[in-house]
This record gives sequence, C-alpha cells and structure tokens, in this order.
Amino acid sequence: MRKLLLSIFALVLVACGPQAAMFEVEVKDMQGVNVNMDGKQIAVFALSSVNYNDSVRTSNAALSFGEKLRQDRGFENPLPVFSVSHLEFAGFNDGLEFDRSYLNGLMLSTGADLQLFVHSLRFYTFNVKSSVHFDADYSQNIVDIPYSAGLHIYDALEDSLVFSMDLRDTVYMSVLSGTGKTEYNALVASKLPEISTVVGEALAGKITQQWNLQQRMLVNFPDNQEWEKPLALAMEFKWKEAIALWMPFTKSRNFRIASYAAYNVAVGCEMLEQFELAREWADFSVKRYKFRENEELRMYLKRKSDIR
Repeated sequence: MRKLLLSIFALVLVACGPQAAMFEVEVKDMQGVNVNMDGKQIAVFALSSVNYNDSVRTSNAALSFGEKLRQDRGFENPLPVFSVSHLEFAGFNDGLEFDRSYLNGLMLSTGADLQLFVHSLRFYTFNVKSSVHFDADYSQNIVDIPYSAGLHIYDALEDSLVFSMDLRDTVYMSVLSGTGKTEYNALVASKLPEISTVVGEALAGKITQQWNLQQRMLVNFPDNQEWEKPLALAMEFKWKEAIALWMPFTKSRNFRIASYAAYNVAVGCEMLEQFELAREWADFSVKRYKFRENEELRMYLKRKSDIR
C-alpha cells in the first residue's frame, strides 16, 4: 500500500457530528497491462470537446494522467501534454481504424513516437445515497458520480495501436444531508474539474501493472480531538499510531462509536496490508452496528482474501 495521494476528499458543509472523510490511496493492482515504454519519446494528447467545460475536464485528466505515468515509470522529466480539438482530430475513427499519415504528422510535429490519447471523458447522472446514518439526528449522503473515459496508445514507429481501453467507474463524495437538489447540481459541477484529475490517474494506473487509485472512507468526529488526532495521523500514513488511538473506542458501550472505531481500525489494517486482521475488525464493526460502508468493506476484504 502506497502513501495517500490526497488528504480528505470530502464535501462537508458543517463540522458537527460524525463525518465521512473520503481519501484516495494507491492500491496494488496486478490486473493492469504493462505497456512497454522503454526508449520511447512519449507525449500525451487530450482530445478535447468544443464545449469549454468538457475541454477543461479532459485537459485536467490528461495532465494528471501524464504526471501519474511519470511517477509510476520513474521518468525524470514531465511528459508533454497537447490539446487537440476532437473535431480536428483525424487519427482514429470509432472503429479504431487509424490514419497513419495524420499520426505520423503528429510524430513529426511533437517528436513523440509513442502517442497516448485521453479521450471521451463523460460524467453521468449522479446518484445520492442517504446511507451513512451515524445517528438519528445526523447523517451524510454519499454522492456516486459514474464516469467513462477512453485511452488509445499508438506506436508511430511500429505503425501499431498497442493499447486501447474504455474505463468505466465511479467516484464518491460525501455531502451533509439536507442539501437541496439545486445545491447538489452546483456542488457536483464545481467539483468535476478536480474529479477529472482522479480519472486521469485511474487511467494511468491501468497501464502500470503495479498501483491503482482507489477511494476509502474513515469516520471522524471533527469537534473531538480524540478523533481528529488519529485522522491527522492517518493522512500522514502513520497508520499504526492512528490505530492505537482508535482502539480504546472499540470497547465503547455505545455500539455506534465502537462500530465506527472498529471500521477505522479495519481500514488502517488494510493500509498496512494486514488483510486477515482487517477482516476481523470489519466483522466486529458490522456486528456492533451495520452501515453501508462497513458491510462493503467486509465484502471487499473477503473477495481480496479469496483471490489471495
């Protein structure tokens, strides 16, 4: 498990009661495809739309894709990123037939013989789930934002499309319950440029065969320093220290508090790659008090154990 990439990726409108703190972490993923890039001159191309917002999002995805790829591959210098209008681009059609002369022209103009095209970034209708009910008076909604994005990799020297994929996935945000529909629309729209960077990193993770970006959640009480301190330690990847501070709460007579703490301990154990111990704490959390995230974590850890 690698260090957290971002701190808290959450939308919290007030700081009272328990809080769902969403964060991102790199998780080892052996299902990726290892594209050979040795000795190649590489450039990333964002195939942008005529729509300004779509163009910004695709550009953000391409920039984060290039930076993530640089980090994963250990490249010394940033990869060049070019924006090409989707209307002007003639390299591929929908059937993946490619125009060699056009792509060779890109090689001559950019110096890149390995061309990576980020394209067709789309966000779909979001879904609000009121499932994080921490107590009778306070809950947070989890907003699911489905997306799709495409990646083509063309080797101009080999005259070959060496890789192509369409990624479909979902990103999550937490929002305090009671937010109106109009507010949701504005809130999600304002976050899409930032979320686009997450999409780019996820695309890059699919061609490294090493690490992939995933989201996790921790439960926190922002008004309570006894919960704030372990969260801060977790954000610094000091999981052992964070777990030690959550442990006393797992013995609480308040079954919700015990469940939240045990859930956090389970997440911490997963980050430390102590998967069997993580399963035990996830089981304990569910037994004390069920909520959607601890049940999903328990099922995820079970599947992971079955694969291993």
